[in-house]
Amino acid sequence: MTAALRRHRMGFVAVALAAVAVVLLLFAFDARAWQSSVKRDDIRFRALPGHTGLWKVQTLLPGDPAGAALGTADALAWRHALQLFWYTRRPDARLEIQTLPVRRARAQTALLKLAGSARTASERSAAANLLGVLVVTTPLADKSQNVVEQTLQETIGYFQQAIRLDPSNAQAKQNLELVLRATRPGKGKVGKRARAGFGLSRGHGQTQNGNGY
Repeated sequence: MTAALRRHRMGFVAVALAAVAVVLLLFAFDARAWQSSVKRDDIRFRALPGHTGLWKVQTLLPGDPAGAALGTADALAWRHALQLFWYTRRPDARLEIQTLPVRRARAQTALLKLAGSARTASERSAAANLLGVLVVTTPLADKSQNVVEQTLQETIGYFQQAIRLDPSNAQAKQNLELVLRATRPGKGKVGKRARAGFGLSRGHGQTQNGNGY
């Protein structure tokens, strides 16, 4: 190998190593941006749950490999579902032209997905609990005994699912007890005061522990 060829090869290797170093540096910046932004927005969500710009990070590398490595898709899916649920509890929240039924449908879709595919049993349990709360607190257009009983049974199913997934989910147990009382003889429906008593899971108003980076 001639001296010129060796120099050329060494120059190519140096350029390649420099490129790898730059990519690694950008990856580290992106990872740090995710970590700091998610922690900051988790705190912001507790104070301003209706904020529309939460958990959005501008990354430097195309395709966001840092986000993929950190598993941000799963973590953000939980946070966005929690925010969608919050919107169903605040009819006065201004969300462009979305009606309350649209908000409930979006929240239910997101929570159903999480109840079956969230990465931890605790998150799946919390999602099932929120589904139960969402179903039982949604006003019924048809208040016939049949529809009321079907709604209560659907709600019971979600709370029981939440408890099976995470036996330590105290909110799901309390919610199940509340709805079971409504199914006792002489009850048969959930009034306005009873609806207001359903707990909103350990995740409401805050993000679930263990979802950070």
